[in-house]
Amino acid sequence: MNEFLEELKSQAQALRDTYSFIMNESKPQFLKVKDFINKGGITKLIFTGMGSSFISSFLPYYILNQNGIATEIREAGEFLFNTFPQKRQESFKDIGIVIISQSGESGEIRELLKNINSIDAKPLTIGITNNPDSYLAYMTELQIFINIINETSITSKTYVCTLLILYVMAKTIIGEFFTNEEENEIVENLLKEVQIIFENKKNYTKIWNELTEFFGTDLDFLEILARGSSMTTAHQAALNFKEITKAYSEANSISTFRHGGIECLKDDTKIVILTSDKDNLRFNAKFIDNLINKWTCGKILHITNQEFNDEVKKIHDNSKIMVYKHSIKEPYLAPIMEIIILQLLFYKIAKEKGIEPGVFKYSQKITNGI
Repeated sequence: MNEFLEELKSQAQALRDTYSFIMNESKPQFLKVKDFINKGGITKLIFTGMGSSFISSFLPYYILNQNGIATEIREAGEFLFNTFPQKRQESFKDIGIVIISQSGESGEIRELLKNINSIDAKPLTIGITNNPDSYLAYMTELQIFINIINETSITSKTYVCTLLILYVMAKTIIGEFFTNEEENEIVENLLKEVQIIFENKKNYTKIWNELTEFFGTDLDFLEILARGSSMTTAHQAALNFKEITKAYSEANSISTFRHGGIECLKDDTKIVILTSDKDNLRFNAKFIDNLINKWTCGKILHITNQEFNDEVKKIHDNSKIMVYKHSIKEPYLAPIMEIIILQLLFYKIAKEKGIEPGVFKYSQKITNGI
């Protein structure tokens, strides 16, 4: 069986293993981060990483900023080469830097850590990695481990497990995790739903067959659009589509798409739209209505957790639109389900195009160079 498919299927157990580690061995680390911030030691958090690790940072970026915690996200390469302060490095003294890397050995991560640790007034550094023997683990003050079997193909289980860790971290900082049993129930529901998808072949093949029957498999380009927390999925899905199918994809917020991207719409443009909360459904439904009745497009796959009122149902009553509804109502956990659904679609597209899914052509799992 294809190695990438095996890793997709292992995501249910990987999430379960990570969550068990969060609730036990890692709990003190999450509480330490909360204390640093709540006691005034940290005034801002910077999340950084490369590739999928960087993309995962969008999730806490939305949670924390909406709750009044100043948060930035910086791609590690740009942080290292173009935004690392050359002067007044004491400005880092009240900052916490969360550095994310599955391997903990990426070239940019190593060099960035060397720069950070050379500062006299060093910031708090928090490493999130799956490798406790890595450079990242040894050179950060606090460590949170993903605790899953190593991944060898294109990122799938490491990414979703990192999202779960970042969800718990952000929710702990704002005082909503480890204090509220309802939060545990919300996560447990997610784990059960992911388990159902992968517990037998019939369930996940049903998903990819339904999606490819509607969407087709002859895609040279895919536009992925979202708002809010689902922007996390949009960026990761665009990356995964390129890696898995060897075709180009673009991720945009719907607001940004209306400034430029809209001019590229054609009769055969295929679009994925992601909606994970009620407020953004109101905007996204109007956008879909315009795509169908005012502008132009080929087909739209709308992945959402929302129930539709009569007006929204009417907008979606069109042969150009397919709605895939999932049951994860928490908008900050919805990106885990969204990306699993899309990875299954991309796997099937690659297979139908004669491409071995998950096999790197030019890249590699761990990028040591910079």
